[in-house]
Amino acid sequence: MAAAASGTPENRRESAPAATRARLDDIALAARHARSQRGFFRALAGGSPGARLISSEALKGVQATAVPVRPWFSIFNSVVYENCSELEAALPTLERDYAKAAIKAWSVWVPPEDQSAPSLLEQASFVCQARPLRMASELDDLDLEPRSQLDPVAEPTWDMVARCNDRAYGVLEQWTMAAVVESMDDPASHLRVAQANGEVIAALLAREDDGDCYLWFVATVPEAQRRGVAAELVRGALRAARTRGCRTTSLESTPSGEALYAQLGYRALGRFQRWESSTPSP
Repeated sequence: MAAAASGTPENRRESAPAATRARLDDIALAARHARSQRGFFRALAGGSPGARLISSEALKGVQATAVPVRPWFSIFNSVVYENCSELEAALPTLERDYAKAAIKAWSVWVPPEDQSAPSLLEQASFVCQARPLRMASELDDLDLEPRSQLDPVAEPTWDMVARCNDRAYGVLEQWTMAAVVESMDDPASHLRVAQANGEVIAALLAREDDGDCYLWFVATVPEAQRRGVAAELVRGALRAARTRGCRTTSLESTPSGEALYAQLGYRALGRFQRWESSTPSP
């Protein structure tokens, strides 16, 4: 986990008692989310054979992850950026380098506050594929009290987390997400898996970066959905993150997860637009 330098103002704010700390506004929470999102996609660049960050002086504030083992999964082959002008300048390099990496589909995550990028991407033949909701909160503002008892897997693996997501989202075995994380070695990531009768029923990734606990890969298998399993798994992950010094949590939610996170107390911070560039199938 990247920590603030000892003695800096940020470090003193993080270590101050919760009762005396200034509350973080939506802008500060969004900034923490942006840092955590970058960290997650940077970690994916080391998760599978051939995966890497696309590197070029032309990219400047633009970060692009290439995951060749799943060339059609644009959600893993993702671009995040700091401002639209840098994105516009980087597009020719991104198009060339993704093509060289044999990536067939890749995404640009447009944050809610950027009103210019959608028209830029539409003109470049991108298509808006999803509008996930950016959500975040200070941990002390969330309802993290246990509601039920789960049966946790003592030593969860990336494969378990990925294959739980496969089942939740209907991904076929030949396209399993497990390939994306088969060589993942990321100390900032904490995996949590719940089981029933020896079978995995829910899983998540909680990645802790500079005081923020970023959630991804949250999934429940179809037969265990609508029983509060995912909510309980999230509560446990966030309680653990708080004991390790995290102050905030952030994520991007699909429509199906928004009610869960709102019930926990997350704030809605606007919708991303995930724009995809794809190569037509032969």
